Amino acid sequence: MKAEKVIDVEPVGQVILVRNERSRYFRLRVKPNGHAHVSMPVLASESKAIEFVKSKTDWIQEQQQKLKTGLTVFGQDSAFRTKFHQLKIVKVKQAKVSNLIGNGIIQINIPEKYDHQHPSIQQFIRRTLTEVMRYEAKAYLPFRLKELADKHQFQFEKVFVKHVKSRWGSCSHTNNINLNVHLMRLPEPLIDYVILHELAHTKEKNHSKSFWDLLELVCPGSKKLDKELKNYHVDVF
Repeated sequence: MKAEKVIDVEPVGQVILVRNERSRYFRLRVKPNGHAHVSMPVLASESKAIEFVKSKTDWIQEQQQKLKTGLTVFGQDSAFRTKFHQLKIVKVKQAKVSNLIGNGIIQINIPEKYDHQHPSIQQFIRRTLTEVMRYEAKAYLPFRLKELADKHQFQFEKVFVKHVKSRWGSCSHTNNINLNVHLMRLPEPLIDYVILHELAHTKEKNHSKSFWDLLELVCPGSKKLDKELKNYHVDVF
């Protein structure tokens, strides 16, 4: 049985207190709407809950700020996937956070006593996802780049796969091509669009009409794909 009460605690704002007969101690999380949510023992006092919330003010505000800036907070309901793997977060009866990667699954094991929103756990998840994407990207992107270059008769020098937070890809004046590991989060048509976009820059170094005409020739519907790409963000985590 659960009983809820909503209170205001400065400076974090609205806090939801939930008395839970299965709770033996206070547990805190910040919901997607930015409100702090406290699960507490049935017999615990409200003043103790407020004291607990105030002791976590810095952490709560940090999570609220991340939500405002669009930084992803990963949880058991997250639908995050890469080209070859899907994220699965599970609560387990063990002492340490761990991961298990295989059969198309990135499994993050979180001890039952820990809140998945804790910064150290979120950092562990982000590091794991980044390493998986890096592995995927280095195996897939150079191969796909050469495949599309050969198909459309483009020539490039070197290819570099990097983890950056600014752009999906780039082409240098010497025709070296940089591709972002985060491309592995995109649908396949958008991965190909980014690759062809950079290959087109080996012939047209700006975004002139000639560039877009060339890109449309090798990638029909390029302007539509370019708009679709703007719905994705490189730096959400």
